[in-house]
Amino acid sequence: MIKTDNLSYEEYKIYARQIILENVGVYGQNKLKKTKILFIGAGGLGCPAITYLALSGVGCLGIVDHDTVSKSNLHRQTLHNLDNINELKVISAQQKIKIINPNIKVNIYPYKLTNKNARQLINKYDLILDSCDNFFTRYLIDELCYKLHKVHIYGAIQNFEGHISVFNYKGGPKYSDIYPKYLNLEENDCSSVGVIGIVPGIIGILQATEAVKIILGIGQIMSGYILKYNSLNISLKKMKIRPRKTNNQAANNTLLINNQQTITKDDLKKSIEKKTHWSIIDVRQKAEFNNSHILNACNIPLKDLKIRKNINLINKLANKTKIVIYCSKNSRSIIASQVLNRYNICHYRLQDGLHTWRC
Repeated sequence: MIKTDNLSYEEYKIYARQIILENVGVYGQNKLKKTKILFIGAGGLGCPAITYLALSGVGCLGIVDHDTVSKSNLHRQTLHNLDNINELKVISAQQKIKIINPNIKVNIYPYKLTNKNARQLINKYDLILDSCDNFFTRYLIDELCYKLHKVHIYGAIQNFEGHISVFNYKGGPKYSDIYPKYLNLEENDCSSVGVIGIVPGIIGILQATEAVKIILGIGQIMSGYILKYNSLNISLKKMKIRPRKTNNQAANNTLLINNQQTITKDDLKKSIEKKTHWSIIDVRQKAEFNNSHILNACNIPLKDLKIRKNINLINKLANKTKIVIYCSKNSRSIIASQVLNRYNICHYRLQDGLHTWRC
């Protein structure tokens, strides 16, 4: 039972505009104060999420990150500045948060999340915010949150886009339901593909918003959906995630994907040389397509794939040619493949996408 008299006079003044909200009140503010959130990463996503949850009055923040601040971080990682170069990100973040809101507790863990320490760390916190940038850590968070019955809020960014979802919420989907491990996805971090600095801020704030809603028990939680944000055309696209399958269904789905979907660069080039008719569909954003694409490919961005006229077009092409879809590497083409599966459109997915085509 949350006490309703646990706020100091100073806290009443700081959170006054929040407390007067009907869905928050003193009771809700105390729930925020009692909550402990663990952030996996103090980079582009972590910085805005940490800042706004600290300002919202979340009582205890834990931050895991082994990395140090570099100049290339500063255009998007708002808790760090030039004075923090070569300093551990967790120390920089802790110092800034103590200035922003000295009423909250900040625990720092200046090391990598590993198989050895993840269970103990995650078990200490009520809610997990995934602001990391690698698949190993994402799968580790996914596995431990499922075993420990912890909700975790996922975010990812690339170029001019970002997306978020809430996993393991009241029996909802897991991260591995979308990106199973057998896909062997390759890393696609900011240092190799780039990102506009504002996008991590937007996605991190959206993650923080989901955290507040979950703590207060209000609004529609982004469980069962992925929200995709595109800064170039200011669009938000909400896409439904397939319900989690039983083990037998998952095994059948694995066979379906493996039998149906992937084609290597070499096999596709050989087939084209043999005059096989292919319709090549690039599911990246228009700006990416205009910058570079496979010869004779057409561009249907992932966010527009389910539009009826586009599905009809792909269906017509599938009746005359073989369909192959691709993105930069694999992540967006996997989701696109799932969309086409729902419409029973036979197709292939170019393994490792444009990245391998150029090699």
